[in-house]
Amino acid sequence: MIRAGELRHSIVIQSKTITQDEELNPIETWADFLTLRAAALPKDGREFYRMSTVNSEITEVFKARYNSSVTAHMRVKFRNKYFEIIGPPINPEERDVEMLLTCKAVV
Repeated sequence: MIRAGELRHSIVIQSKTITQDEELNPIETWADFLTLRAAALPKDGREFYRMSTVNSEITEVFKARYNSSVTAHMRVKFRNKYFEIIGPPINPEERDVEMLLTCKAVV
């Protein structure tokens, strides 16, 4: 069960759309799909070294009310930052009450 003041942030779920320019070339754009109230759970920052370069992977977990239309092919906009949804939304205990969105920062 989600408590009343727990979802204090507003996030926007965006879906990818393909449009065409004047020369009929495909253009990939993102359109706002759904606005949700969510909780931003503590994030996990990992730095790893590969071939003498440092890559930073920042993950964020958002907890929101369950919505079956959210998929892994979407992204999250939170405070002017964009996060790619990693994997399908997690439905704890399969109760359709809340969902967890595990996300990776888009650079």
